[in-house]
Amino acid sequence: MPSTVSREQYFDAALEILAESGFAGLNVGALGRRLGVTSGSFYHHFGGWPGFVGALLDFWAQRQVRILRELDFGSGGPEADFAALMSLTRGLRHRAEAAIRAWAANDETVRVAQKRVDDARVKTVGRVVAELIPDRRRAEVVTSLGLAMLVGYQQVASAGGFTDLGEILDEYTRLVLAG
Repeated sequence: MPSTVSREQYFDAALEILAESGFAGLNVGALGRRLGVTSGSFYHHFGGWPGFVGALLDFWAQRQVRILRELDFGSGGPEADFAALMSLTRGLRHRAEAAIRAWAANDETVRVAQKRVDDARVKTVGRVVAELIPDRRRAEVVTSLGLAMLVGYQQVASAGGFTDLGEILDEYTRLVLAG
């Protein structure tokens, strides 16, 4: 057994479990087995399940901010920023996100975090799309289409349906860049 496991390792393991088993499969025992640690390690890090859920959701939400920072988002103009957003989208843990959305339908704390992430995505994508599509109302519609596309893809792909996100994002990119 590992002597120490970091909070981030717990979060990564949780996202893996969510992707594989859904929110119903995520619990202290499953995390311990995945990481090879006892439940004492979990309680040492998080105090209990509510502390873990809050920390996991914060980690998940902040991960996207960190990735955009690494991609130098905001420094290369709207087309470069849009390309960075598409790169981020390709790299999301889509099955885990579909599980988080299902979990949000069953848990108010998760629902609030999901809404915060959705709102941040709409704000960030909307800002870039508005620079590429001059008509304000059309830019809002295209931004909403982007979120609907992402959520729909995640739900369909997690159920074993259409899985070529690259084609979907390429079409969305053509739509946005056509202005």
